[in-house]
Amino acid sequence: MKKIFSFLLLICFVGINAVQAQDKKEDAESLSIQLQIRPRAEIRNGVFTPILDGQKAASFISQRSRISLVYSKNQHLKIGFSSQMINTWGNDPQVQPTANHLSVNEAWAQLYFNPEWSVKLGRQILSYDDERILGALDWNNSGRKHDAALIDFEKAKFKLNVGLAFNQNAEKITNTFFDNSFSQPYKSMQFVWMKYQINDAISFSAIGLNLRVQNKIDSTIANLFTGGGNLFIHKNKWNVQGTYYFQLGNKPILNSSDIKTKAWMVAIKAGYQLDKKWTATIGSDYLSGRDMDATSTTITSFDPLYSTGHKFYGSMDYFYVSSPHRNVGLWDSYVGINYKATNKLESQFTLHHFEAAGKVVNFANQPVGKQLGNEVDFSFNYSIMNDVKLSGGYSQMFANSSMKNVKNITNNQTMKSVQNWFWLSFNINPTILFKLK
Repeated sequence: MKKIFSFLLLICFVGINAVQAQDKKEDAESLSIQLQIRPRAEIRNGVFTPILDGQKAASFISQRSRISLVYSKNQHLKIGFSSQMINTWGNDPQVQPTANHLSVNEAWAQLYFNPEWSVKLGRQILSYDDERILGALDWNNSGRKHDAALIDFEKAKFKLNVGLAFNQNAEKITNTFFDNSFSQPYKSMQFVWMKYQINDAISFSAIGLNLRVQNKIDSTIANLFTGGGNLFIHKNKWNVQGTYYFQLGNKPILNSSDIKTKAWMVAIKAGYQLDKKWTATIGSDYLSGRDMDATSTTITSFDPLYSTGHKFYGSMDYFYVSSPHRNVGLWDSYVGINYKATNKLESQFTLHHFEAAGKVVNFANQPVGKQLGNEVDFSFNYSIMNDVKLSGGYSQMFANSSMKNVKNITNNQTMKSVQNWFWLSFNINPTILFKLK
């Protein structure tokens, strides 16, 4: 940590002198205020995991209420602050004795040393590429944020980010043990991300991310490294993306920090614009898994870490988001169609086929099929007016019998014949800009 602090102090010292060396002129100031009210109604009849016979569907309306402010001073300084309240309609009494749902979503300052270099300090959203490893998780009402320092460099066709984070539960006098049970999920994080635009049609990105996690039993530190990148091709009517990531190192589970990790994932996606209104998509994602009867302690199941998981692997979130599936990995193959009826109305239809990457066994430890099921997802977006959007969707899962095994559903429990989900949401999100000078 001493090296990290020294590096940050050096960057800030050089940057401050660079800012002071610029021509002194009257600073132009602005303040941007963004308001968001986002209620969302849901009927859940088998979301995250299959609903069983005898269980009733859940229905509710949740809401995100957020206010975000960004102060900017002549491209030398930016300060961002965002506060939000997350609630379910009806969960608070009419006369509320305490206000305990308000939280700080973002609180950061960004200092620009020159047009190419800047440093951003504080609570912030980290979102890169298609959000497979680091994502904003905007579908979730709470979203995802990190307390970190971010060094940013951008020149011509090249972008570079270096991120550093060190977490603690509270101000302490002795000891630096960090319990991640109700805090950030890592003690410290370091990553380097870069992207290069080769030409108008081709670009690629790469990331190397190291997590340091402290074991709750013996306080030892485990390092988990994730590396890889993306290739983007956008030419004529084609839009193609290839992705590969690998994970190595240790992971502090089973009361041990010495368990080795060796996992990987690969994905390819191709979209073709049929005409001005129709676009077809086909793709496949493979995330390595672990056989359910494996005896080795090596972790071979890939962990997507802090991705925006709702964007991948089906909208009903059976995999990686909120419901584990016995670490068997996943092979998700899909086809989709996007229809842009007007500038205001757009809809999507996607069919997913799910298989386990590792061996699936039943409760008698006998091998069963790897096919887990198929999911149909439909969604639409309609712009009612500027800053007001109506969105909705319907999804249905056709689960195979092997789904019971990866979801720990016992033999005497029966999945409902229909597993589906319906949602409808308004997103009211205006921005107000004040020119202060």
